[in-house]
Amino acid sequence: MTLLKRITTQTMLLIALFATFTAQASAMAGPEEVVKTTVDSMVENLRVNRELYENDNQALYKMLDETLLPALHVQRMADLILGKKMSQKATQAQKIQFVEEFKTLLLQTYATGLLNATGEEKVVYEPVSLAPGADKVKIKAKLVTAAGDEFPITLSMSNRRDTRWRAYNLDVAGIDFIRTYRSTFKQTLVEKGIDGLIAELRSKNAR
Repeated sequence: MTLLKRITTQTMLLIALFATFTAQASAMAGPEEVVKTTVDSMVENLRVNRELYENDNQALYKMLDETLLPALHVQRMADLILGKKMSQKATQAQKIQFVEEFKTLLLQTYATGLLNATGEEKVVYEPVSLAPGADKVKIKAKLVTAAGDEFPITLSMSNRRDTRWRAYNLDVAGIDFIRTYRSTFKQTLVEKGIDGLIAELRSKNAR
């Protein structure tokens, strides 16, 4: 199984946590509060609109664009995936193009995972320790599937130079998203550079 397929497979397990942030919570609500409040919101959204989303990809993408993406620090994710050297080497135009194609990839990946979720998944949270003034935190939880399988989750969030807490990385059962995407894109970056990677993502997203 390729790394990219592993990402898609794991998405259905983590969708209840990672893809359930919305703008409903106040801008500087604590990270744990944001997660817990919006998990219930996404599950309900899926329950009410599943038939619509199964038959209308654009409606599903629009919902994710409005609820998921604002809660993700996509620019930071992109920089981490490209790596420090490549990120510094890339032009501003290349960075913008990469971020846009990466956003589209995320939307399509999470859309697949969301539709595979049953709505019966449960998230059990560990206590969150947030030091006064801290601008980074890890939310640890356990995702329990409808079949009773359990998967440990660690969600990295930050509000550094921001007005709200946003997620920038996720580890599900030992699979780190940033490292996985970095490994997936590494060969293309080495052989074709960032322009080649952008073109490859654009082609994949258009299918």
